[in-house]
Amino acid sequence: MSQTGRSTLILAMTGIVLFALGIRTGVAAVSPLSTRIDLDVPLEGLTLGILGTIPPVAYAVSAALSPWFARKVGLEGAVILVGLLGAVAHVWRGISPTYVSLFVATIVLMLAAGVGNVILPGLVKLYAPARIGPLTAAYGTAMAFSSAAPTVLGVWLADEFGWRWSLAAWAVISIVGIIPWLFLWPRAKAKGMQEAVITATLPIVTAPVSLFRSPTAVSIMAIFTVSGAMAYSWFAVLPPALMELSGVSASSAALALGLFTIMGFPMSLIVPPLAVRRGWSAPLVGASMVFNIIGLVGLLLAPTVLPFVWVTFLSMGPLTFAMSLALMGHRTVNHLSALILSGFVNKWGYLFAAGAPVLVGLGREISGGWTASLLGLLAVSLVSLPAMLILAKEQIVDKELASHR
Repeated sequence: MSQTGRSTLILAMTGIVLFALGIRTGVAAVSPLSTRIDLDVPLEGLTLGILGTIPPVAYAVSAALSPWFARKVGLEGAVILVGLLGAVAHVWRGISPTYVSLFVATIVLMLAAGVGNVILPGLVKLYAPARIGPLTAAYGTAMAFSSAAPTVLGVWLADEFGWRWSLAAWAVISIVGIIPWLFLWPRAKAKGMQEAVITATLPIVTAPVSLFRSPTAVSIMAIFTVSGAMAYSWFAVLPPALMELSGVSASSAALALGLFTIMGFPMSLIVPPLAVRRGWSAPLVGASMVFNIIGLVGLLLAPTVLPFVWVTFLSMGPLTFAMSLALMGHRTVNHLSALILSGFVNKWGYLFAAGAPVLVGLGREISGGWTASLLGLLAVSLVSLPAMLILAKEQIVDKELASHR
């Protein structure tokens, strides 16, 4: 590799991680500050809950449009526009005088984040096709950190400078995330890197057919959906469920939720490099399914016995989220294919996963207990079984679609 090529690779890899670091800072920034915000901008339980439903819905909407948008302005241009829009939305939330303003700013912020979710696998495939595993691990960990950081740093910023500055401050990370791309975008335009160098027949790009015709694409979407359904459900109900089922205190239940969240970091680091190795897809999906089943059965049959052990197993179940990010690039032939597959997986995955917490809560309300909800999540975990068998075949999405032209 030439010196120029090496510098471009290093700059792109740095840019990918920095961009990922700023994507999800807005997701959990409001909740820890809700009592302070309520003093200036009234927030009731229902309105706060509505704010919490925006991310998955916005991600699904963005995913439907992101491939078209990225092909129009280029992946590099999309990064810059997403970063700028995110920065504006962060500041907008910080200066919002009313709930409506805060609500609209949050929608804009989450739509921008949704585009970022989709284009990241394409960026990895374009700039580092030989490093999909480790680079996905790096940016996945950055995304996990960006989701968790506001719950701690945001409170400190609010203590020191007030809640408005706390919400607006995350704009800095959005701006920092686009700096490498300001240098890469002119290079990409000059060398024509924004358009794929198509060296094979790519029906996914040149003659699009439904990705539902690709077993591999559907399987990646399925494991993405299962991980999202599990994660969103436990984020929503783990503390109250654990207090009722296991009899633990509120502080212990909060600690359990912290454990569930923290486990996302090692999963983000370990899983992607393994996912791109031949023969590892099925074992990883199988491990995820086993972790979910052990945790759920433990809470069903012995909730008061070692509840933190069951939570530990449940926290490892969503490992297929990190795996699916890696497979979007690994199971396609170039960055345009990865971009389109990412849009498909994000759109349907978040759409299906968004309903899981609602159904879990509804099951609790109708039955008066958690058994029905836990059995429902157990059934969801089994969706991974056919996906495991299909992914074991190590097929490429583009080649599967070629037979349907």
